[in-house]
Amino acid sequence: MGPGGKINRPRTDLAKKMSKRGRVLSRDKRRKKRIVGAVIDRDIITKHHLKKRSSNPRANITLSGKKRRKLIKQLAHMEREKISAEADTQKKSPAPLPENKPKKPRRAAAEKHTETMDVD
Repeated sequence: MGPGGKINRPRTDLAKKMSKRGRVLSRDKRRKKRIVGAVIDRDIITKHHLKKRSSNPRANITLSGKKRRKLIKQLAHMEREKISAEADTQKKSPAPLPENKPKKPRRAAAEKHTETMDVD
């Protein structure tokens, strides 16, 4: 690199202004994305409804009865599946083998599965 490199050089006014502008714009974006107002059914409301409220603060984001029942059912099914999956993993864990039990030789197991056929 030639003389006058960028290392340890103080930032120019333009660079400072651009950095500040980026910070201000990102702060405004975060501020715009915030959801304003009371949220009914906070536990089961979907992100799509909340997104609608962030774009239009006067939007109605209450859930219909049908949608509410469907979401409650869906959450219950997910909970039930999670519980059953945990129970399955507990059942599938092998019981500890007793230490005194002798192991069978592998050759005996192989001979057990071979079959002979009588030829006339």
